[in-house]
Amino acid sequence: MKRKTGYGTLLIVLILILTVTAGCGKKENRYTYRDDGIKALEEGNYKDAISSFNRAIDVKKGLVGKFDMDVLKYRAEAEYLSGDYQAAVGTYDILIKVDGEKPEYLNMRSASKAGAGDNDGAIADYNRSSELDPDSTAPGRMNALMAAGAAMENAGSPSDAMTLYEGAAAAGEAGPMIYNRMGLCRMAEKDWDGALEAFQKGLAAPEASKVPELLFNTAVVYERKGEFKKALDTMEQYVSVHGPDEEAQREITFLESR
Repeated sequence: MKRKTGYGTLLIVLILILTVTAGCGKKENRYTYRDDGIKALEEGNYKDAISSFNRAIDVKKGLVGKFDMDVLKYRAEAEYLSGDYQAAVGTYDILIKVDGEKPEYLNMRSASKAGAGDNDGAIADYNRSSELDPDSTAPGRMNALMAAGAAMENAGSPSDAMTLYEGAAAAGEAGPMIYNRMGLCRMAEKDWDGALEAFQKGLAAPEASKVPELLFNTAVVYERKGEFKKALDTMEQYVSVHGPDEEAQREITFLESR
């Protein structure tokens, strides 16, 4: 029985608001392009949003100013949500170069680098953001934490990732997604009891229903422990709560034969 990572549960919505005063002529056009981009972004039309943001920037030639910074933040969000992680990295590079190493930029560049497969870069940006934001209050903190942890796991260092997650839990930052990752790290070490404890904490956390992998992975752990009845009951609960799932149904069929 295969585990589920839960990467897909992680949905990122950044709120970046900057009040500006519209001018006339070309300035009015660039504000219109920006507004069109924001509308497309809110509607999930990321390709159109990026196109509009690019037009807003192209209208004004010259040095990067306050308006351009605002548009670049929106564009980076659209690029990330569209799955064009490398483009998002490039935009955050510009923001950092022009506006400095702000933790929120580093957090989202960390997540973007992880999405682009740059594990070392993701970890480095997360660590740098942590240095600049010791209270862990900057936007995108959880995105970066999850990205850095996943990068460590992908690099074959689940123990390092576990240390990261445990630190978040000790600081009161842990939620169902973190507990799911903690459980997966324990599974990687074949610590079934530790994995079960982590998944159960996740299931008891607020908004646990938004991380369906918790129930699925709990069933996997019971199966690995040889507790097939509990595994079957949990997998059936997963289907009951989260709806039909071809993979889950296949596992139910297997468990019914045990």
